[in-house]
Amino acid sequence: MRICVVSYHASPMARVGAGKSGGMSIVIRSLYGYLARFAEIDIFTQGSRGIIEPGPRMRLIHIAEHDPQRFAAAIAGHHHRRQYDLMHTHYWSSGVVGLYARRGLRIPWLHTLHTVEVLKTMRRDKTRIEIEEEIMRACDLVVSPTRQEAAAISARYPEVRVITIPHGVDTRRFTPTRNGHHNILFVGRIEPIKGIHFLIDALKILKLDVGLTLVGGSSKGAANLEGIRTYAAGLPVEFAGQVEHDRLAGYYSRAAMLAVPSHYESFGLVGLEAMASARPVVGFSHTGLQETVGRDAGILVKMGAGDLARAIQTLLADHGLRYRLGRRGWQKARAFDWSRIAHIYQRTYERIIEEEE
Repeated sequence: MRICVVSYHASPMARVGAGKSGGMSIVIRSLYGYLARFAEIDIFTQGSRGIIEPGPRMRLIHIAEHDPQRFAAAIAGHHHRRQYDLMHTHYWSSGVVGLYARRGLRIPWLHTLHTVEVLKTMRRDKTRIEIEEEIMRACDLVVSPTRQEAAAISARYPEVRVITIPHGVDTRRFTPTRNGHHNILFVGRIEPIKGIHFLIDALKILKLDVGLTLVGGSSKGAANLEGIRTYAAGLPVEFAGQVEHDRLAGYYSRAAMLAVPSHYESFGLVGLEAMASARPVVGFSHTGLQETVGRDAGILVKMGAGDLARAIQTLLADHGLRYRLGRRGWQKARAFDWSRIAHIYQRTYERIIEEEE
């Protein structure tokens, strides 16, 4: 089996936590690192670094084209030599490439949106919504990380074929440690949709001697980051900046809990990393966290600083509750190990290829 993967938006091997590189990059590098045990993987991304082999049976192919149509033409050239069995595009911009590439490749096409513009609770881009609709209708299968998102897509677009496969976590990297800490951790890019203002407002409401560590860089420019610094002035907030993914485990181990105060999260990969680290998660109940954290690996509340503050206070005041929620999260996270998720993808890919034969 030979798979063509398109990550036009950002290189999955780039440093995560700022700019364009976030959870999606972790998903792609982790998933296909495991899938390369069963298939040959070619990942196409923008750039001029040529062909890099991150591991056995896995190639990262840089294409120095910013025009999606020419990018797709370059993929078609590789397909002529490699004869891919299936194409999987990730994110809407890669889906645009897929729209151009499908005619030349004539192989099954799967697409993962990662974020669905029409489902966002903040300001939405009408043009992007229209493009995502075209992609979903044109591809052979949409892969969604949550049942909630899949159901929402099916309700709006009943003609679209959609299945649910969750993202995974590296349970060897993120492991339980003793939770005797008294601080809050945030991991993610510093951008408005991540809702950091809710978290800062919650600290202002609590007026407790509790620290907050923000791990991540800005993806919306320096002005946004400086605005958060100003808003948090006078509070015990540490701006750790962009941190390599292989160093994140230490931050989880030093935290009492993870806060995910996003306006919108299609899945919430950091929540799963916290669960694997036996740390409870606080966040909002309308997000994808409800299918990982749920009611027994943290506290999910209605969106707002007041409810978030009460959830944080509940966990800070009860070490036993933190332990129980953390332990249950660790137990649940083992079902999301990347090795298991990769096997689900393997079977899905094989089934879709067989349907086309």
